[in-house]
Amino acid sequence: MLKILCFGDSITLGEKDIEQGGWADRLKKHYYQKFEYSQTQQISLYNLGVAGETTDGLLRRFAIEVAARSIKGQKLLILFAYGINDIVIHKGKNIVPERYYLRNLHHCITIAKELQANVLLLNMLPIAEFINSKTDQYGKLRLADDIKKYNRLMKNLSVEMNCEYLDLHTIFLQSSQDNLSADGLHPNSIGHQLLYQQIKQKLSDLSRCL
Repeated sequence: MLKILCFGDSITLGEKDIEQGGWADRLKKHYYQKFEYSQTQQISLYNLGVAGETTDGLLRRFAIEVAARSIKGQKLLILFAYGINDIVIHKGKNIVPERYYLRNLHHCITIAKELQANVLLLNMLPIAEFINSKTDQYGKLRLADDIKKYNRLMKNLSVEMNCEYLDLHTIFLQSSQDNLSADGLHPNSIGHQLLYQQIKQKLSDLSRCL
């Protein structure tokens, strides 16, 4: 049995996907269908996304969430998709500064590694130009340059800690489809389908190696 735990914010939770509830729930449905007629569920996925969460929030709950779902002898694959709330500007600086963003992820990855879990880091998606450097309808200010900066931090951390890394940011930029919802931040159903396809392929490649 392989357990896949998906930690993230509202994008992981599936907000704005009015068709199937987001990429993680699409994956869950895929695995349910895959093993519908088998006697054992070989892969089980948990959507642990929390709307508005930063890596500070992840740090507070991670060990408890994992302990509640890990069983000796079962394989674990843990996904982290964080940053879009960490970069929000508050009083002239990111709400979770770079060093704390790295510290939080480093700590959680260390816990995961101690449990013999494999780790996949998903970088941040681009935002629409009309909300770049502007306060959005929720009163939050984000900069596209900060997305690129934090994505570089995550990529470097993946190398340092020997984790898998998936560059969803570039995939979104290269897509010819309209992948964002009207708020310019969350993927729409088309965007979540693209995320689902890319993450499913990555997980398929990884699961063959576990």
